[in-house]
Amino acid sequence: MPGTNFIGTTDPVDWVIKTGGIAAANERARVLSGGKVVVNNVGVGGFANDVFSVYADGTTNGTTANTSALGTRAINGYTNTGFGVAGFTSGTAGTTFGVYGSSNAASGTANGIRGEATYHQAIAVAALGNTGATAVTTGTTSRAILGQLNGTLAGTAVGVGVQGVISATMITGDARGVNGASPSNDGIGVAGFSTIATAALNPVGVYGQAAINTGFGMQAWNTNAGGTGAIFTGNNAASTFLVAGTGTAANGTIIGHFGYGRNAANGIGVVGVGNNFGTVFTPASGAGVTGTGSQYGVVGFAGTTVNTNPLNNSAFNGVNGSAGGYFEVQIGGTAQTWAYVGVRDNLGLLRKIIGPGTVNTVVADLDGNRVALSCPEAPENLFMDYGSGQLENGRARIVLDPILTKNIVVNDQHPLRVIVQLEGDCNGVYVMNKSADGFDVVELQGGNSNVPFTYQVVANRADEVLPDGTVARYSAERFPPAPGPVEKTEQPTRESKGSRPVGDAPIEAGARP
Repeated sequence: MPGTNFIGTTDPVDWVIKTGGIAAANERARVLSGGKVVVNNVGVGGFANDVFSVYADGTTNGTTANTSALGTRAINGYTNTGFGVAGFTSGTAGTTFGVYGSSNAASGTANGIRGEATYHQAIAVAALGNTGATAVTTGTTSRAILGQLNGTLAGTAVGVGVQGVISATMITGDARGVNGASPSNDGIGVAGFSTIATAALNPVGVYGQAAINTGFGMQAWNTNAGGTGAIFTGNNAASTFLVAGTGTAANGTIIGHFGYGRNAANGIGVVGVGNNFGTVFTPASGAGVTGTGSQYGVVGFAGTTVNTNPLNNSAFNGVNGSAGGYFEVQIGGTAQTWAYVGVRDNLGLLRKIIGPGTVNTVVADLDGNRVALSCPEAPENLFMDYGSGQLENGRARIVLDPILTKNIVVNDQHPLRVIVQLEGDCNGVYVMNKSADGFDVVELQGGNSNVPFTYQVVANRADEVLPDGTVARYSAERFPPAPGPVEKTEQPTRESKGSRPVGDAPIEAGARP
């Protein structure tokens, strides 16, 4: 009967278990008169909420130390198929934990909870938070594992809330120091927060480090065919990503992505490769941005019309222009030359390239060295053509190519310009009946020669109706206003001074906590 068959006392006195003698150091366990159980300590003045407590070497409850030196591991749990140590809670308070680990060491390496797996497919630490309900109440927080480090870190001390270490020698397979997973639509597998607000420091929410050239400090992988690997957001901005998925999505209020090539000789800020292209090309002297693709290396799109002429003094500039690309050479922040590429300018005209300097091609000289040729340029938009003809009885009719005719304008304001070079003896010639279709060459003084000649025609480019219905009036241009260099904002930089943790020494293989 439980009322008569028991081991214990019948008076309000602690029940003490000793081995090897009656000395105080021989006390192994004590059941306090109030029912609490203490192992390797007398239990006087212990922690108020402890129901069962075990004291290893060098530990104290604040009043009394461990009774004797029995070992450095207070509790070890061993299992083959179940749990070595399991903790469960059905409470709903934020201070309720299934398993809680705390370390108050003032120096050295201190671990609140340590989990280790020695064999294949083993899980070092598995902690499940379960409130006993089908859902967590809105506004509350459930934590499977919480690592918290209190106190003040001084000097070069490193504080770690939760640390995962893999010490196994991997031949194949997957070793993970920390693994996080969430089935929630908006869940987070692993979250890191840095709450310090000191501007002179560089606190880090999550830090990843690798020590081999084929390793990664951090890896993000989305296994969905349309997923995004990682999203980064700065300036407390909204987070936007492509529905079709990308490797990364970077967001910022002013700058979405910042790349910095630190080597002064050949550093490159950003390298982009498309079309699954196997070879990556980069300039030997470095660059801000490089692109490689099977068809296009770099492509730029302008989605609206903005000012392309911000620094030009012309009153007609700065109202209605945009460009797919912009390139500039500068010294000390002052533009030396610049070029807009793929332009719709502030007069609604389309231009391939516009900027100061010359338009050139490259050919080889007699020694095989490369030399430059420059293109002639005019204050108007002109098309030219060349041809040959022959007088027959002192007259010739030249019909222009219909493709050229379609794209030029010839009228009183824009006459056809014709230059004729005779290639035989005659009285000379003049040109008449000029139109977009052609012109007549007539010998002077009523001559009837039959000599050949060559000619050059120059005409103004015709206006063009653009896809949006507006008209690009090429024919009206003469010394049109041109864009100055883009207005620039210098962005200050600062080298990160954040701590770079190197991690603890590897755990000895086979060691047990």
